[in-house]
Amino acid sequence: MVPILTYQVFLTRNSEYHLQRHVCVGVRDRRTGRWFLDHPALLRPLAGAVMSSGQVTPLHTPNLGESLEFLLDGEPLRTSPVLNIEERNLQAGERAVRRMTPRPVSPRHAEDPRVTR
Repeated sequence: MVPILTYQVFLTRNSEYHLQRHVCVGVRDRRTGRWFLDHPALLRPLAGAVMSSGQVTPLHTPNLGESLEFLLDGEPLRTSPVLNIEERNLQAGERAVRRMTPRPVSPRHAEDPRVTR
């Protein structure tokens, strides 16, 4: 039996922040669905949560209404408030970054209908 790991997705107004073991492994634009490959939060550990009062709680997983905080060269990088939190499954040995990285689409097949299962 293959163990299943979980990771969390924090949805803010504009973005989805995918965290595995409190490290940001993916950021996606909610409007376009495109992954940010150069977002400053990528591969940075979660430093804490920012409550609506502005109080920072270090090493605390954010709740609804709180913001994520990452440190970028010692300076805080804060998201807008969290609107939803999802837990997703990941098979052991599978890396979230690889799973979330967009695959190139051949231009001649870009308009072909997709088959969903």
